[in-house]
Amino acid sequence: METVKKPNYILLGAAKSATTTIYDVLRQNSNVFTPQFKEPHFFNINDNYEKGFSWYLKTYYKNSIDSKVVFDFTPTYLYSKKSAERIFNNLGRDVKFIIILRDPVDRAFSHYLHSKRDGHEKEDFESAIKLEQKRLAEYMLDNDFVSELRFSYISQGLYYKMIKSYLKFYELNDFLIINFDKEICNNMQETLDRISKFLDIEIKNELSKIHSNKSGVSKSQIINKLILNENIFRKFFKKILPYNFRQIIKNKIRNFNKQDFNYTPLNLKLKKKIFDVYFKEDVFQLEKLLNKKMDWY
Repeated sequence: METVKKPNYILLGAAKSATTTIYDVLRQNSNVFTPQFKEPHFFNINDNYEKGFSWYLKTYYKNSIDSKVVFDFTPTYLYSKKSAERIFNNLGRDVKFIIILRDPVDRAFSHYLHSKRDGHEKEDFESAIKLEQKRLAEYMLDNDFVSELRFSYISQGLYYKMIKSYLKFYELNDFLIINFDKEICNNMQETLDRISKFLDIEIKNELSKIHSNKSGVSKSQIINKLILNENIFRKFFKKILPYNFRQIIKNKIRNFNKQDFNYTPLNLKLKKKIFDVYFKEDVFQLEKLLNKKMDWY
């Protein structure tokens, strides 16, 4: 195990903020090691964490020995209340972080569409966010963190609150914080230059054209249920395939089963209302912490 390099960088948020695009760019770089499956979910899923740190390294990082930069790309670590301390206890003080922050209303709506696509969400968007706290309370009571992740549309956009939990263990200069709307959308290459400087590696220009993990809807709900719900086929594959291989296969099937779909964007009046009710104070505190304007509204 001493030949395996543990992660020295983590992309820990925010979900639905082009993190898959950045993953696809960096995984092609010879100086960077990333697991074949993007999101190990080791530090935030109890069942995985209880398997132990050695399991995590053996499962995801056994080929990382020659890499300068070793990454864990799990955006929902930002939301998890346990991840910061677990990361500190296992990876130490020297790990550094990238966080991509997106307009929290757009992020919430994209998250909602993702849950809708996978067949988990039946409500309209406004109803879903009104139900959120009631749902999350029930999932927390049941220790159902996966369902909590699926329906935490507003909660995963309270960036100040989440970043503060990491600052108990790390300094602000350990973080590269990127504004999705002002930076990635307007100048992807400039964003990659910032990442390149932060990681101290060269990133080639042509890779910035990648755009990954676009929203979609399932072609077949039957296939969707087979890969997402507990059933005889999933039980069979659990017995014969390692954990990370099952994750890779599930993602390939999900992408094959995905097609583009049209949806009605949120109107500006509704977006502003949601921002003012749920996010305004958190963003104000975030801007003070980072000493920069996010310019979302």
